[in-house]
Amino acid sequence: MNKDALIHWLLQADNPPVRLLTLTHLLHRPEMDVAVQDARSRLMDYAVTQGILAHGEQFWQDDKQVYRKYTGKYWQVIFLGQFLADGQEPHIADGVHDLLEHRKWVIKDGWQCLTANLLTAFRRLGYSTHPVVQEETESLAERILADRGIKCGGMSYSLLSHCYMALPKLLFCFGEIPAEERSPVVKDAIVLISQILIAHQVFIYVPGNRKAWQKVLERAPKHADLPSGELVRDWIANRRTQFLAEHGLGERGPKRGWSQFGFPLNYNSDILEAMLALAAVGTPMTEELEKPLQVIHDQRTADGVWLLDKTYNGKMWVDVEVKGKPSKWLTLFALIVLDHFEKSDHKNI
Repeated sequence: MNKDALIHWLLQADNPPVRLLTLTHLLHRPEMDVAVQDARSRLMDYAVTQGILAHGEQFWQDDKQVYRKYTGKYWQVIFLGQFLADGQEPHIADGVHDLLEHRKWVIKDGWQCLTANLLTAFRRLGYSTHPVVQEETESLAERILADRGIKCGGMSYSLLSHCYMALPKLLFCFGEIPAEERSPVVKDAIVLISQILIAHQVFIYVPGNRKAWQKVLERAPKHADLPSGELVRDWIANRRTQFLAEHGLGERGPKRGWSQFGFPLNYNSDILEAMLALAAVGTPMTEELEKPLQVIHDQRTADGVWLLDKTYNGKMWVDVEVKGKPSKWLTLFALIVLDHFEKSDHKNI
């Protein structure tokens, strides 16, 4: 497919959000452009959005399994935000207002990925000026800066002290705020997260000694076998401190799963999404980003498109594209990334 044919494919009416983003992010059409306005008016025609809403009775009123993968209320709001749905549609609006009122998704001990995903969705659904959205965005940025990254209980069994795989989610969250409206704390959080990703070439972060550490974990005792008052997590924490003192993390290796691209994703990420997040906050090209950019190039087919490698089809209320087939979403994202990082005015090598 040549460039004109590729753009024509992305502009087809079957995927209204991809059509809109192609106009605004690839062709750089202004908001008042007639084609942009027309595309925006048709966003709710997206079959996937309508498929989710058709199951509304099964998740909008279910407050017991709001995080149920990938059919709970939290996930539907996240997905609807990714599909640029109209947040004023009555059912969506009621669901969003309920979440904003109760804030059960704000968990102060971890779950930064969930908080970031929902805050991003709220902004994309039209709630960027809501006081809760603004307050919790600032709070999330403050947490990231105080912890120097993502501190999460899920890292208890890892050699890494901070979660890495959700960093792009935080960048998307902060990147939804126009640059001129970002507070100092949000700007600092963007800088910190970007520096961490760049320092590890986006996907070269897996500890080289992880297999040796896994053998230590396999010897972890059960709670009943420990002295009174001692916890398994304490045993693990002590062994990890000892292991790192003796062996260190080892040479960092690639997160191989990140070389498979998918959409939509959950709390985890991949190279394409991470590079898209970096582009969204205006990151300039650097030498460290050459390797992840090459991975994106290598995934391009002879037809000039990108295939859907990973999918939650069969687990969501409705399927999104077809695994192993050309993906309009991934092709759009890849072209946006290449457009940003390969323009001469973005290079800083």
